[in-house]
Amino acid sequence: MTTDGLGRRFWTLWTSFSISNLADGVSVVAFPLLAVAITDDARLVALVSAVRFFPYLVIGLPAGLVIDRFDRRQIAIVSQLVRCVALGSVAAAVFADRPTITLLVVAGVIAGVGEVLVDGGLPAVVRDLVSTDQLETANSRLRASETVANGFVGPPLGAFLFTVDRALPFVAGIVCFVLATAALMLLPGRFRAERSEDEGSILQEMRAGLRYVWNHPILRPLAFAVAAFSFAGSAHGGVFVIFVTERIGLSEFQYGLLLSAEAVVSIAASFFVAGLVARTSHSWSMRLSVVTFAIHAAIYGAFTFVPVIVLAALIHGISDPTWNVISATVRQRLVDDHIFGRMMTAYLFIAWSISPVGAIVGGIIAERWGTQWVFVMASAIVASLLVFAAPMFRRIDAAMSPS
Repeated sequence: MTTDGLGRRFWTLWTSFSISNLADGVSVVAFPLLAVAITDDARLVALVSAVRFFPYLVIGLPAGLVIDRFDRRQIAIVSQLVRCVALGSVAAAVFADRPTITLLVVAGVIAGVGEVLVDGGLPAVVRDLVSTDQLETANSRLRASETVANGFVGPPLGAFLFTVDRALPFVAGIVCFVLATAALMLLPGRFRAERSEDEGSILQEMRAGLRYVWNHPILRPLAFAVAAFSFAGSAHGGVFVIFVTERIGLSEFQYGLLLSAEAVVSIAASFFVAGLVARTSHSWSMRLSVVTFAIHAAIYGAFTFVPVIVLAALIHGISDPTWNVISATVRQRLVDDHIFGRMMTAYLFIAWSISPVGAIVGGIIAERWGTQWVFVMASAIVASLLVFAAPMFRRIDAAMSPS
């Protein structure tokens, strides 16, 4: 047992998770930068960002059944190798000087399949490794690690490697995924849910997760709230590289640095989430996330002055870790293990399936009226949660308060 009480098995998982997210961070800028190098059509660039969410719609429900039937660690190992295939196909095409938007779309879908399986099973594994009262702390450590790797180190590294050679960030991603797989193989234990004998046919089992979320008084509105975030965030993210490089006038490397500036705040914020919840409540902390997202997007829509844009990025850094740490803890505390995988993928199916639509809508708005209007739309959508999600916030506090 380590001094923080989370245990060595958790930190083994944390190591694999961190390296995997470094791969994601390196590639998160490489995909849109390569798309921009291939085409100047904002709709196609947005499409490249959108396709990573298509698997949530196509295989989300069957993936939950897989996660609940098989060892979740083994599933994550296979998923990392699937991601290697996706990045390898792009690297090979770049080396051959034949990259296309079609290839980026296909590779994004393949990488998205691996992401569905990892994101659906990882929260249950975390719950197996730490006690219930440590979930906020464990989720905060994972969120901080994700932000460091995926937001602070990965993007500028990916942008730098891209300027050296367009294939390098994809090769670096492959190396990271291989190392993440090796770390995951060192994690001891069995991570397979106990199944009931009367769960019905395969189709009934797949539907069970969706029905569970739909009938749950907290999970259903929480999934729809995340759907609003994901629609706005995908519209925002799909054109952000165009906004920064063309409207604001930053270089590719400065684009990566801007993402890193946001990540610095996210890292710090993730360590304060547990304390914030203790001093206020789960729901008020989530409201803070809503407010900071809405404010930062509104600033992007109204200003082009670089210091103000940097300020907006820093404000945005508060939103992501605050919402994600709390929502992950809510799910982990409220859902039984035997249906957790199906619940999780059904939840993500509802929450993330609309993301491609958001990215495509954002691309259309940017192409016709300008990128600034994408952020105005995103701000309005997320701000509306303060009204429409108010009953959910009250239910969360009631469910999470000590009995």
